[in-house]
Formats: sequence, structure tokens, C-alpha cells
Amino acid sequence: MTTFLASGAKGLISAQRWIMFICCACVIIGLFAQVILRYVFETTMLGLSELILIPTLWMYFIGASYASAQRTHISADVLQSYIRNRRVKGAIRAIVAVISVAIGLILSWWAFLYVEHGLSRPKSTSVYEIPLITVQVAVLVGFVLMTFYTAVNLFSEITTLRTGSAERSESVDVEASAEGINAYEEKEN
Repeated sequence: MTTFLASGAKGLISAQRWIMFICCACVIIGLFAQVILRYVFETTMLGLSELILIPTLWMYFIGASYASAQRTHISADVLQSYIRNRRVKGAIRAIVAVISVAIGLILSWWAFLYVEHGLSRPKSTSVYEIPLITVQVAVLVGFVLMTFYTAVNLFSEITTLRTGSAERSESVDVEASAEGINAYEEKEN
């Protein structure tokens, strides 16, 4: 089970990197084409902005979830810089993770409702008639992944508090979390 979780997590992270790379390349190529068309050929391509918008939003939401996985997202942890006790710091991180998971679940639910609404009333872009559900699904996938990584982070913080370990990893280590689950289950049995 641990190996399966670890390989699945590595595959998920790898897929996110590829999606970000491809979307970034599409955005750069689209913006470059827009600049060349406008300033060199003194013309525009109708609908190029809407073509750039789709990979931009996918890049944004997949990038946000990737930042959650790597723990490089923006956080306001000023309080932790004043606290010296490692257990108290760990408890604060765990409380923040619980709140973050709760907010993530709410946002994921709203994103699900947003996609559901988009499926019940399909709309498309004005020029190329690309279904807007392609963008709406990016919002849902991004929030679900952010919530997943935050939940893994929460489990990691709780495991750290239970074992009394003072070290905190800088990224969500799903493999280590899976090992912690197995160790906890063995201890309970």
C-alpha cells in the first residue's frame, strides 16, 4: 500500500509539472504571436486572447496545487517566528492545517457546484466556441489537489506531534506520510 501511494504521488507531481510546462509554453507562444502580429504585422488575430486564457488558468490552478505540495505557497506565519517551543509551533501548524483543509473542502465543493452548473448550462467562448467547462474543470482540479496536499500536510503535522519529532519537511512527503500511516496502524493493532 505504501509503495502504491508513493508511486501515485510521484506520478501526480510529475503530471502537474508537465501540465504546467505545456501550459506555460502555450501561453508564451500565444503572447509572442500576439506581440509579433500587433507590432510587426500591425494586425491582430481574432480570438487569440481567449486561446491564451485557457492554458493560463490551467497553469494558475495546477501551479497553486503544486505550490501546496511543495509548501511554497504564500503563508502568513508571523506568529511562529516569535514562538521558540517546537511542540507549540507544531500544534499551531496542525491547527492551521485543519483550518486550511476545512476551507479547501468548502472551496472544492463550490468548484464542484461551479462545474455542475457549467455542465447544466453549457457556454462557450465567443470566437472559437471552446466550451467554458475546460476552464471550469481547472478550478475544480486545482482546489481538489490543494485540499489533498493540505490534508497530507495535516497528517504529517499530526504524526510529527505524536512522535515528538522536531523536524519539519519543506514539502509534502506522501511516501513518508504513507509510512507513518502504516506505523500508526501497526501500533494500534
